[in-house]
Amino acid sequence: MHIRPRQAGLTLVELLITMAVMVILLAIGVPSFQDHMKDNRRITQINELVSAMNLARSEATKGSGMVALCPSTSGTACSVGTFDGGWIVFINSDSGTPPAVDGGEVILRTHEGTAVAGTSLRAFGGITAGMNFTSSGRPDAFGDITYCDERGAEHARTVVLNLVGVITASDTHGDGSSLTCP
Repeated sequence: MHIRPRQAGLTLVELLITMAVMVILLAIGVPSFQDHMKDNRRITQINELVSAMNLARSEATKGSGMVALCPSTSGTACSVGTFDGGWIVFINSDSGTPPAVDGGEVILRTHEGTAVAGTSLRAFGGITAGMNFTSSGRPDAFGDITYCDERGAEHARTVVLNLVGVITASDTHGDGSSLTCP
């Protein structure tokens, strides 16, 4: 009598059960992962904006003259109101207000805009056209810049610049009011 060895493998029922478990795990995990990616994107944008403000303030206090940060879609000239298109930090030799890049002024840093659909960086208060930092580190205007994504105000975050030049990230506007998203 010849005994045949049992073949290893999955039955159809075992395969269907395994696939059902995988589908359930993916249905639970994918939305959590997407929220995690959106949170990381928000943190990155806020940190890069705070870094640019700190650079402008630091360069101004080092004696570089007045240093400005303004929204810019081109990377070479200032625009107004939205930081979605990016921003630039430059030495504002003529101390122009609102900041504007004139011939011979050195651009210290450029940042490209938010390339993700559904995200926005909007300025509020006196900094919609940008801000200048003086040699004392004080800005010539104050306000905040709010980051929003498609999840709305509940997940928004703002960078607050006060009159003495303190830069903080917050869940509320500088005046304490709730954040709103477009």
